[in-house]
Amino acid sequence: MHKDFEKFCHRFQELTEKNENISVTLEKGIPIVQELISSDLWFRDFLKEALIERSWLKQQQPTLWPNELTLYRSPDQSFLVLAYIWEPFSADAIHDHGSWGIVASFINDIEEVKFRRQDDGTVAGYAELEETVTRVLKPGEITCVLPLNAGIHQMENLSGEIAVTLNVYGRTVRRGYLQYFDRERKAVKRVYPPRTYKQVLMVRTAGVMGSGEDILKGALVNPLPDYVKEEYEAAITVSKRRAP
Repeated sequence: MHKDFEKFCHRFQELTEKNENISVTLEKGIPIVQELISSDLWFRDFLKEALIERSWLKQQQPTLWPNELTLYRSPDQSFLVLAYIWEPFSADAIHDHGSWGIVASFINDIEEVKFRRQDDGTVAGYAELEETVTRVLKPGEITCVLPLNAGIHQMENLSGEIAVTLNVYGRTVRRGYLQYFDRERKAVKRVYPPRTYKQVLMVRTAGVMGSGEDILKGALVNPLPDYVKEEYEAAITVSKRRAP
């Protein structure tokens, strides 16, 4: 680990251990991030390890984002450091977050659009969004996100060159999934990590089979996270409707 990145992680660990409120943590965390991205030598070390030594790249786990690199996880899970590599003219989906975050433009410009949710969230699958802020972040500039509905946004690389952002996220307040929003259709859906997604797809498939109720109920005896149990329960309801 490069000494600059090691120093950054140590400083951020000290910050999160103070357990201050989110606004204070963001205010104090921004200059720490800005100091790190004032040089790219530390990031060159990551690229070297990944591309020449190859051991680091093998340790990367599949996530929701194929362009995501996990740079550091704090031992106490109080913060996470990620890099996102944006291909030319690429964009992510409109999404929320499970924690607060500091997002820095590191290499080339990146556009951010923030949204406000206008519905109350009580209708499953429905969401109405209003665009609130659009800005282009130049290298060294930073934006922040808040958890859940307070942090809905979309990032896009508007240029014909690779762009990189450095993202620092705090302790998770909602584990297991993010929400993707379709503004035109006024829709929202849960999006799971790859392994969980395969399980959820099988659960939903059992639900559309009229004979799937017994399978689903049998699987519910296993310990499951609450958000996965909700998928089972919804699938059981569907299965009952489809049973002969």
